[in-house]
This record gives sequence, structure tokens and C-alpha cells, in this order.
Amino acid sequence: MKTTPSRGTCTYIFILCFLVLFTPSTHGDEVSYQELREGMKSLLFSVGQIDVKLERHEQRERNMAELVKRALVSLQKGQRQFEPMKGTFSRLDERVGQIESMLISRENAMTEQQSKLADALEAILKMTDNGGTKGNGRYFVGKGDLSEEDEDLGHKIDDLSDNIKSLRREIAELRNERQTADVSTKEILEQTEKLLSSKLGVADEVMEKLEEKLVNFYVTSASTQSPTSSNHADWEHLVTEALGDIRTRVYDMNPPAKESLDRQFVQDLSKETLEAIQDMKLEVLEASDKSFTKTATRIKETHDEIQSSVADVLKTLSETTTSAESFFEEFGKRQETLQADVTALAKIDKMLLQTADSVLDTKRKVELGVHQIAQQVGEIVANSNGDLNETLIKRFDALDETILDNHLGSLANLSSKIETEISQVWRQVGIMYQEISSSKAALDRLQQQTEAYVNGTVTTMDSMEGKVTLITSRMAEVDTNLNYLLGRLSLVTQEFNQIKTGLGDALDNIRSSFMTVQDKIKDVGPGPHQIPPEELDEGRLNYLAQ
Repeated sequence: MKTTPSRGTCTYIFILCFLVLFTPSTHGDEVSYQELREGMKSLLFSVGQIDVKLERHEQRERNMAELVKRALVSLQKGQRQFEPMKGTFSRLDERVGQIESMLISRENAMTEQQSKLADALEAILKMTDNGGTKGNGRYFVGKGDLSEEDEDLGHKIDDLSDNIKSLRREIAELRNERQTADVSTKEILEQTEKLLSSKLGVADEVMEKLEEKLVNFYVTSASTQSPTSSNHADWEHLVTEALGDIRTRVYDMNPPAKESLDRQFVQDLSKETLEAIQDMKLEVLEASDKSFTKTATRIKETHDEIQSSVADVLKTLSETTTSAESFFEEFGKRQETLQADVTALAKIDKMLLQTADSVLDTKRKVELGVHQIAQQVGEIVANSNGDLNETLIKRFDALDETILDNHLGSLANLSSKIETEISQVWRQVGIMYQEISSSKAALDRLQQQTEAYVNGTVTTMDSMEGKVTLITSRMAEVDTNLNYLLGRLSLVTQEFNQIKTGLGDALDNIRSSFMTVQDKIKDVGPGPHQIPPEELDEGRLNYLAQ
């Protein structure tokens, strides 16, 4: 955008130009016209240079604005690239929360199962303790009347209680091992949660893989826990049944002191109890070993799966960290380029400020020079005001006279020229009138011809309409004739097919008759041969019959 000088400078320049043009050459004591012209030229040149400089500065400002705009667009694009990361972070937080809730619910279910199992074991142990004490009491009441075998039976019952206590200890150890395994799994899960919480840049595919792994882990853990719980239930049922049998048999074994005991019955009962205890012990050991091995294998498998899943997660996290590092490096490079652009903009801003200061200085100088020139011109005008008025009056009078003379001469010449031109115009108008009249007659003739042509076309169209109706009627007749011809052709084709079949049958019969004749004819060499008349008549009759 080109800058324009101020209104004051324009007025000063106009006054100076007017004075340079209309002041006489005799009055110039202090400043000459040549100096004024040179000053005005230099002033105009300086103003033009200032305009050029301002245009350059404006162009530079436009270029810098474009650069800043491009930098802002690139920054906006970078921010848009960061926008989907927020969604991934939010989804990751939601999924981590879901995983935590699932783990908490799973832990609650496991604690409930463990509490139920502990309650059942405590109830069983209480039952065993109560049964043992009762048995021992009843046995102790009848101790004076019983024999050594009964004492052995009492000792065996004590051993049975000791075995049950040892089984209880083993069950407690198994429970502690189970708890330690649960603690280790919890620690592993806590480690995975810490890894997931420390590395929040995991993508959606990694989360899907982790969810699949966790679902498989839960399925396997559920499948492992279901048989162990069923084994514990079976074992509890067996223990309760065995203890109930022992209790009933012990109660049956201890009648009142007055009745005698059957030793054979007691021996059989002791044997059966020992066998039942041994079987129960073996079953309990087998069940505990199986449950321990199964839980150990399942814990190992889950540990391996968790380690593999953690390795996958760490791998994906390393990949995401490398991609994030590369992205941040690229972002740092872009930021460095942007900082360089900002420094360049600061330098250009400084240059613009310096140029603005220089422009303001030149403007002040120009205004000072113009003010000085205006003062000098005012002094010159004040000194030569009277002479200037007289010279101006003389000049204006001379101008009036010359202008009047010129106007009068030009008016006379113009009037003569206008008369000649108007006469020529009237002559051309007459010629144009004649041409218009002739064109009107031609147009009338053309209108008559067009009307005649239109009337002829109407008649021809009417005749064509009649011909078209005749053609349509003939086409209808042709259509009916074609239908008739098609029917006849179908009949002809049927007859031709019948003739064709008859000819084929006749030719087949002739061929068969020729074959029979050829079979009957003996090869007696090249002919001619004499055909007997009987055979000739017989062949003719056969041919006519066919």
C-alpha cells in the first residue's frame, strides 16, 4: 500500500509550484527560482524514496506475517496430532480402572472361598475334637472293666486324633502355601499395575492383548479353582462320613458298665476303623498332593503367562517410548526452527523499529525544511506583494483579451464548420430515409412471401397427415397379413417336418432293401449280369408296397 504525503505538505507544495510558475523573474533577491525548483525536486525525490522504503517495509511485514501464519499453522497441526493422545490416555485409564475392579472382585471372591473353606475346616476340627473327647471320656469311664485290647483301641483312637491333628496341620500348611501363592500373584499383579501406571503411553492394541491375557488367566484360574474346591468338598464329605462312622461305632462300643463287651466285635470294629482311617489318610494325602501339584502348576503357568504378558507389555511400551522419543525429538527440532524464526522475527522487528526511527527523522527533517521554505516564501511574498498584484492584474487582463479574441475567432470558425456539417448531416438523413423506405418495401414483400410459405406448409402438413393415416391403416393391414402368413408358415413347417420324417423312413426302407438284395447277390465278377425276372418283379412289388 503506497503511502501519501500529509495534507500540509501537499498545500505547501501547491503554493510553491504556484509561486514558481506565476512569480516574475525580476524579483528574487534572496532565493532564486532555480534554487526553489531544486529544493522542490529534492523534496519530491526524498518523499519518493520514503514511499519506496515504506513499501519495502510493508512487503517485509507481509512476508513476516506469512511466516508467522505458517508457523502457527504448523503448531496447530502439532497440537491436533497430540489431541488423539488424550483420548488414548482416557481409554487407558478407563481400562486400567476396569482391570482394577475385576482384580478386586476376583480377590474378594477368593477371600470368600478361603473364609468358607476355613470355616468348614474349623467346623470339622471342632467335630473331631468333640468326638475325641467324648470317646475318651466314655472310654475312661469304663476303664476299670475293659481289657488290654480295649486299651489298645483307646490308644488307636488317640492316634487317630493325632493323625487328624497332623492332617489339620498339613491342611493349614497347604492353606498357607495357597496364601503365599495368592500373595505372589498379587505382587505380580501389583507390579504389572505399577508398570501400567508408570507407562501411560500404551496403544489400544496393547490393551486388547493385555485384556486377552487377563481373560485367559481368569479362565485358567477359575478352572483351577473349581476342581480344588470340588476336591475340598469331597474331602470334607469323606472326612465327615468317616468321623460319623467312627463316632457311632465308638458310641456303640461303649455300652453301660453292666453289659459285657464282645471282643470279636471290638476287634473287627478296630480293624475297620484303622482301615477307614488309613484309607482316609491316603485319600486326604492324595487329594492334598493333587491339589498342591495342580495349584503349583497353575500358579507356575499363571506366573509364566504374566511374565510373558509383562514382557509383551514392556516390549510394546519400549516401542511406544521410542516412537514418543522420536516424536519429541522431531518436536524439539521444530521448536528450534520456530525459535530461530522467532529470533529472526525479533531481528526484523528491530530493523523495522530502526527504519521507522529513520523515517521519522527524515520526516522531521523534511517538515523542518518545508517550514523553512514556507517562511522564506512568506517573506518573499510579503516583500513583493504589491509588484505581484500589479503583474497579476496585467497578466489577467492580457489573458482576458487573448482568451476573448481566441474565443471569438474559434466561435466564428466553429459556426461555419457546424453549418457545413449540418448540411452534410441533412443530406445523409435524406439518403437514410430513402434507404429505410426501400427496406420497408422489401420487408413487406418478405412478409407476403413468408405468409405464402406458411400457408403452403400448412396445406402440405394436412396432406402429410392424411398420408400418415393411410400409412397407419396399411400398416395395420400388413400386420394382420403378417399374422396370417406366420400361421401359414407354421402349418407349412409342420407339413415339411411330416414330409421329412416320411422321406427318412422311405430312405431307410430302401437302404434296408438294397442291403438285403446285396446280400442275396452272389459275387460272380464284374457285370453285366442277367437278373431273373422273378427277382426283378419281387423287388418292384416290395418297393411299391413300401
